[in-house]
Amino acid sequence: MPYDDYYDYDEWIERTERFADPGGDSALHVADRGNPRNLKCPTCGWPNRLTARDVASGYQCDSCANAQERGMDINYYDGPEGEEEDEDEVDSYHPSRGDYLKD
Repeated sequence: MPYDDYYDYDEWIERTERFADPGGDSALHVADRGNPRNLKCPTCGWPNRLTARDVASGYQCDSCANAQERGMDINYYDGPEGEEEDEDEVDSYHPSRGDYLKD
């Protein structure tokens, strides 16, 4: 029996209620009022990527999962665009010490 001939309606309904992208590549849980997508990814730090159920399951965001599965670089979060570093918080390299120090 070819795979295309197999279709379990009840299983599909369960998947659409449980997963954000049923039948796709994502294992993330569906976001709803009781499970909002408002938590950052533990791998890249991007905000609003995961739900509480995703975090409880030990998941990371789709971008990180895809990057790791495909051997690509992860796009780490550096903060909101346009936000400049405070001059007092800039790290400077000090050759005499051979390391970075806060100015």
